[in-house]
Amino acid sequence: MDKDRVAGAVLLAVAASLGSLYAYLLFLAQQEVQVLVMKLTALFVVETFFLVVAWVGLTLLTSPPEAKVREIERRLEEEYRKLREQGYPFPW
Repeated sequence: MDKDRVAGAVLLAVAASLGSLYAYLLFLAQQEVQVLVMKLTALFVVETFFLVVAWVGLTLLTSPPEAKVREIERRLEEEYRKLREQGYPFPW
């Protein structure tokens, strides 16, 4: 078996095992464990949402302003035009 198939089999086995364990803990374990699993699941979902929001905020904070992007694009177009005039082949 090649490495991709082994990795796929391992991922499938781990996902099935963890899914079964989660279902057991959520429905068949003691009441306190069920509540804890629900709280941890809710915490994970909410924290993931806030992580995505923070990532978008960081991206917006660190991206260059639109005018600077247009200036860079204009300079690149000028350089490409000069290279085309000099005979360099481009696929576009």
